[in-house]
Amino acid sequence: MRMEEISKYNLDLILPVLLVVLAELLIFLGHMQAALAVHSINLILLILSSAYIENRIFPALMLMPLFRLLNIAMPVFFQLTLYSYPLVYAPMFLPIYLLLKERMFSWSEVGITAKGFGFFLPLALAVGFALGWGEYQVLHPSVLVPDFSLRSVLTLSLTMILFVGLVEEFVFRSALQTVMEERMGSIMGLVIASVLFGFMHSGYHLPLELLYVSFAGVVFGLLFWVTKSLPVIALAHGITNISLFLVTPAFSDLIIYIVGISGIIFVIIASFHKRLSGKGISLRN
Repeated sequence: MRMEEISKYNLDLILPVLLVVLAELLIFLGHMQAALAVHSINLILLILSSAYIENRIFPALMLMPLFRLLNIAMPVFFQLTLYSYPLVYAPMFLPIYLLLKERMFSWSEVGITAKGFGFFLPLALAVGFALGWGEYQVLHPSVLVPDFSLRSVLTLSLTMILFVGLVEEFVFRSALQTVMEERMGSIMGLVIASVLFGFMHSGYHLPLELLYVSFAGVVFGLLFWVTKSLPVIALAHGITNISLFLVTPAFSDLIIYIVGISGIIFVIIASFHKRLSGKGISLRN
């Protein structure tokens, strides 16, 4: 079968995606060693496929088993300390760098731009705090910081935005959603990337968490559609975790005000932008 026919029927997508789902289901069921084996096999197959077939879908898909193999030896989130997150996420900057260095993706495709960041900042805050509040209703985790000192809050915030948010949003939105939309179309690409994002949270062993994170993935994906900005969606993702692990469990009464005020500010800015754009002036530069 020719490569054109393989691509036409998405046969190059089916096996690696199914292997990711299978491995995450094994984690969900508590079979960590089997999951490790499946992710390893998938990663090897994707590496070999990339070596012989010019297809940027393989490098994008490779990020998922690679990420899981890097953190599979770590405890699940409830046992993680704040300082464990950089150990899990920092190694992912190397494959991300290599993808960009080899020009598998352009900077505009992955959303590496500061354009529109200030404009969409209130929207990112509103979305992040709201999603974090919703996820807290599913997980009910404890506060992840030892105290509420400025140092602890800043450490949590920077970790969640610059490590967790940036890495996961590059993997699932900038890379995976981009190639899935290119192959499957906008809607199907968004859905597949979001469902895989949900499955990659199997370590919680909660079906509702997989569903909720898939929904959150759709929200982040739509935000990426609108903004085409990795900084904006990384911020929204980071704020979601800040809301989940700090603000909601400790200051739940503030969430409605934070979301409401941020949303109102965005609506006001958007209204001004609409008026000014008619005069040839843009607030999104």
